Amino acid sequence: MAEILTPNPDWKSVGRTSNTSYYMADDDVLIVLPDAGLKDNAASARENTAFQIDVAKRLGHPLGLVVYLTSLLGQDAEARKVYAALDKKMFSGSALVVSNPLARAIGSFFLGLSRPAFPAKLVGTIEEGIAWISALPQLANGK
Repeated sequence: MAEILTPNPDWKSVGRTSNTSYYMADDDVLIVLPDAGLKDNAASARENTAFQIDVAKRLGHPLGLVVYLTSLLGQDAEARKVYAALDKKMFSGSALVVSNPLARAIGSFFLGLSRPAFPAKLVGTIEEGIAWISALPQLANGK
């Protein structure tokens, strides 16, 4: 069963797509909260990556992504290809939050089969993801 996450009240809402809500944890970290039960496919991945790219362009600097995979029920191979193709000049890295076996499987498939162009790591909590993203050299050197 997909898990629902209540956004932290300190996060700033920056909008949503048809199936995902987005928040800034700080100036460099975009929190990605897919709707509970989402079965991600190429079309939804394209919609979501377009939104993420738009946020990075509006802010004018690379972002780290913390993606709450725990809410997903599935993700197909085409969706993984779309996410793996994100430009490493616009995104410093991606922390994939996996707190159940299904999410861990989805995240492991993404990391193992898609090989994103930027650093990516499975983490257990959003807080752990924010800490890992914030410590990446691309972001840590600018602070």
